[in-house]
Amino acid sequence: MNRVARVFLLLGFCLICAGGVFWQARRERSRQATPNRICAVVWKQIVAMREDDYAGAYRQGSSGFQEKFSREAFSDFARAEYPSVRRAQRVEFGLVRTNGREATVPVYLFLEDGEVVPCWYRLINEGEGWKIDSARFPGPWSSGRRLGGLRV
Repeated sequence: MNRVARVFLLLGFCLICAGGVFWQARRERSRQATPNRICAVVWKQIVAMREDDYAGAYRQGSSGFQEKFSREAFSDFARAEYPSVRRAQRVEFGLVRTNGREATVPVYLFLEDGEVVPCWYRLINEGEGWKIDSARFPGPWSSGRRLGGLRV
């Protein structure tokens, strides 16, 4: 076999290996982006806040979030601004949308008085797993408002 043929053979082998590495990494990323994994992170934070474990809730935040807020600032803010998380009798998750390393999920908190408090969570995959980067509570809905969709 001449030198040019060996170079092309070696180059082809390297391309096949690189493709396999890329395919495996993409497969791993898509496996990590399941709705159950994403919702589990949000659920851990909700449970922690219900149990007054604000340190545990803070750990569900992304590194970017933790750079912006100290644990104490987060605890004070969560107690003052998000009491509906603690008072919710029922929690429902909406459709999880992923875009590479980012995901969004709407969460609906059902309160005792019939009020529904929607919340939109934005999560980031930081390599070791999904973390909450932000949560937006636009305000409660009236008790007469109904959610669409199928409940099973």
